[in-house]
Amino acid sequence: MRKLSIVALVLLMAACSSNSGLGDLGSIFGVPQTSSSNSGTVQATVNFVDTTNQRIDVNIQYVNNLRNSQGNQSIYYDNRTKVVYQGNSGYNVTDLERGDQINVSGNSGNGRFLADTITVTRNVRG
Repeated sequence: MRKLSIVALVLLMAACSSNSGLGDLGSIFGVPQTSSSNSGTVQATVNFVDTTNQRIDVNIQYVNNLRNSQGNQSIYYDNRTKVVYQGNSGYNVTDLERGDQINVSGNSGNGRFLADTITVTRNVRG
């Protein structure tokens, strides 16, 4: 009976900690499966850029070197994040639009996936 109570408690704690909104890649993916490093790459489509919180809400299509997950997630950026489009690194995160397809290389830590470089692979405007 005591084992059953412990299992029920663990399940309850897991359910209470689940996230019903957008997830953060860092907390979803955690530590990469294939290396001791916490870097990885993500292919995604931009849903929304939140400049106040330095966050890009995306729909994930592919993840490399991190635990697999797809769907709506958040990628964070800072003043060191580079945005590249057609070889030009003069773009800003604020130039990203809903529907743009991007490849992101970055690091997972502190419960967040922080982008180092965002490469626009398809601009929604052509």
